[in-house]
Amino acid sequence: MSRNKTKDLRRTMSRRGLLLGGGAVVLTSILGARLFQLQVAENNRYRRLSDRNQFDLRIVAPTRGRLFDREMRLLAGNAESFQLYITPLYVDDLQQTLAALGQIVDLTQKQIDEVFAAARKGPSFHDIIVRDDLSQRELARLAVRSPLLSGVSFGKSLRRIYPQGSLACHVTGYVSPITAREIVRNQALEKTPHLGTGKNGIELAHEQNLRGIPGRERIEVNAKGQPIRVLRDVGAISGKDLQLSIDVGLQLHSAEILRRGQLKPVEMGSADVQRALAKDDDLKAHIVLGDSLILRDEKDRLVPPESGAVVVMDIYSGEIISLVSAPMFDPNLFTGRLLTRDWRRLNAHPRKPLLNRVTAGQYAPGSTFKMVVGLAALETGVISSKTQFNCSGDMQLGNARFHCWRDEGHGVMNIISALEQSCDVFFYEVALKTGIRKIKNMAHRLGLGEVTGLGLPGEKQGIIPSHEWKLANLGKVWTPGETVVSSIGQGYVLATPLQLAVMTARIANGKHAVTPSLVKSPGDTPPAFAPLDVDPGALSIIRQGMFEVMKGGLGTARKYDLEASFGGMAGKTGTVQVKRITKAQREEGIVSNIDRPWAERDHALFVAYAPVKQPRYAISVVVEHGGSGSSTAAPVARDILTKLMQEQG
Repeated sequence: MSRNKTKDLRRTMSRRGLLLGGGAVVLTSILGARLFQLQVAENNRYRRLSDRNQFDLRIVAPTRGRLFDREMRLLAGNAESFQLYITPLYVDDLQQTLAALGQIVDLTQKQIDEVFAAARKGPSFHDIIVRDDLSQRELARLAVRSPLLSGVSFGKSLRRIYPQGSLACHVTGYVSPITAREIVRNQALEKTPHLGTGKNGIELAHEQNLRGIPGRERIEVNAKGQPIRVLRDVGAISGKDLQLSIDVGLQLHSAEILRRGQLKPVEMGSADVQRALAKDDDLKAHIVLGDSLILRDEKDRLVPPESGAVVVMDIYSGEIISLVSAPMFDPNLFTGRLLTRDWRRLNAHPRKPLLNRVTAGQYAPGSTFKMVVGLAALETGVISSKTQFNCSGDMQLGNARFHCWRDEGHGVMNIISALEQSCDVFFYEVALKTGIRKIKNMAHRLGLGEVTGLGLPGEKQGIIPSHEWKLANLGKVWTPGETVVSSIGQGYVLATPLQLAVMTARIANGKHAVTPSLVKSPGDTPPAFAPLDVDPGALSIIRQGMFEVMKGGLGTARKYDLEASFGGMAGKTGTVQVKRITKAQREEGIVSNIDRPWAERDHALFVAYAPVKQPRYAISVVVEHGGSGSSTAAPVARDILTKLMQEQG
């Protein structure tokens, strides 16, 4: 019995040993196969993965090209800044890490929320900028303690700066962080999320040249994702510097003259100003944007600076020497993270500082359009310099009566005296005989009704109406009364201040259809413009009329001519109604501009060229709701040209 039991036990033990041995062999084989796969078959793949864990590939932002004025004074440059990054891939607990960072540097709740949002949205291996404006003291504290924080690093970068502040804001535009919409349009930008891009002005128009080409860096990191050493692979290529035609000195003078107008500045700290600020939202909107200029008008009221536009251009090269649009804004606000508060203030400002009035402000040109009508009529032989019409103060056409600005009339006028005194009735008669088609043709040859090609984004085309334009846009036929209204630059006619400067430059040049430019060409290569192709005799008569505006005994701007030592100027005033005057209002007596609400006052315009005998510069001035073109806009042009001539020696 006991022998049988012993045999059974031995058989059982042998089967178990066989099973255990077999299992061990199978496991060893599987383990060996897996090791073979890892060590031999997939050696290259896992080596690459290992390298990726050891090295980070980072994009190196290029240095953005700088902007200079015509004397190589800096308009836009780059300043060093220090940024704090966090890489979610290497962070165990993002909330805890941010809390620890908050003990080292200043962090707002908004910045913390933005880091969480970026971490949820982007890949974990992308660096997220926590702060881009670290101070030297914060940097020193981080250098000591960041090795204890996984996934935290810091580095140096370049921040866009505009040392002239708001002075050339509508020329340079500004740079701000890349937006999601830009990445959708250009996938390559996704690799450089920390790079700023031009959003307006020259910064946007020449983005490709200014941005440069990013480089790449291999950075060796430790297990916590902290850099150990940098191995540079491909260096970044800097963007190109650009020299602009703007003169900062004249720009400053133009801005001051335009903004001050004919009013007197007051002391900001006075009790009057404080009382006015407490109850005037318009004034307050200027002050909160950093404007420190408040004026006193002829009714002893405190008012904000004038708004409007000034353009000065060379009539031969087309270079823009000064381009001012007021009010202005500080482009430095946009280079970092634009505060919601500042964005709201800019957009809520009643006078729209973000609008570039020079290229995108469209105004009825008023009487500055009379040169166009006169040239069209002279060139086509509708009138000559001796043709006369009598102005009795108005003109009847069908059931409508069209008034001259001078109620009692100007008497017998020819083209020169009509320009000198800005007689409306003379041009009503001339326009009816010439026709809107010929007027439109001349307007386009002088640069109106089409984009000038300056290159700044958002430039408006303006409107030079015609039969076809009205039918296409309003579905109605053109009427003779609309030709009458168009002859004095009102009705549907619209032009930008830049177009008016181009028109004046072409009249003064006489030979070429000069076009404006802001970026100087290498070596100052003279531009080749198309021929103007306007009758020289007709141009000579129109220039004589503009001369009489300044020199004639009844010239509308005779009080504001340029000094004789500077060669004088030839110009034309324009005063544009922004609200129609009814028959009843006319009979009751028209309320003067100063007694109307600001938004209902006339726009003041003036165009000119100088010196008279050897013209070199053209200028266009628009003072929004400034009242009279002669008493408000003309002195602005005179003072700016005086400064320019003084600098010329």
